[in-house]
Amino acid sequence: MEIKAVIYDMDGVIIDSEPLWREAEILTFGKVGFTFTEDMCRETMGMRLFEVVEYWHNKTPWEGMTIKEVEKELLKTVTSLITKRGVALKGVKESLDFFKSKNYKIALASSSAMKLIITVINKLELVDYFDVINSAENLPYGKPHPEIFIKTAKELSELPVNCLVIEDSFNGLIAAKAALMKTIVVPDKESKNDTRFNIADFKLNSLLEIENLSFE
Repeated sequence: MEIKAVIYDMDGVIIDSEPLWREAEILTFGKVGFTFTEDMCRETMGMRLFEVVEYWHNKTPWEGMTIKEVEKELLKTVTSLITKRGVALKGVKESLDFFKSKNYKIALASSSAMKLIITVINKLELVDYFDVINSAENLPYGKPHPEIFIKTAKELSELPVNCLVIEDSFNGLIAAKAALMKTIVVPDKESKNDTRFNIADFKLNSLLEIENLSFE
């Protein structure tokens, strides 16, 4: 099938935010006496913020702050960290320019809250690249369910099979595959040898390699 549209994930694809998410989670959960590690952060990569908080509350219930209060604190903390220290990942603008030059439609589909998405694309000056921007925060299902990708394809007026998804997490990759879309995965250095990513159509070290691919 001919590729006519590209759908980017945000965290770990467009912005180097995964380390900032880990820092925010460690700080936030520490406030309720929960010792949080970087390995634990990886368990919930690709999930929506409220799903992350509920996941850990179900595993290790805490007292004091409510789930909603922890959600708000986590969003506030990660937004602050990204505003101060967030940077684009290598090859982001080059890949966006490449797809624009090929007249592909371009979308952003993230599990992050829309407030955070807007913070990121404004900080990185990427707003004008995207034809559609979607958050899964208010959808019935988040990744690995394909709903956000199917919804985004519909808003792009394209069939899912004509869409290419760029992801960094296994949850996101499963969601894209379930939507019957072509996939590029760009894992971080800690995950690059994870054999589960072999189901992707393309596995890259960075977005700079996109220009060398053929999507026919």
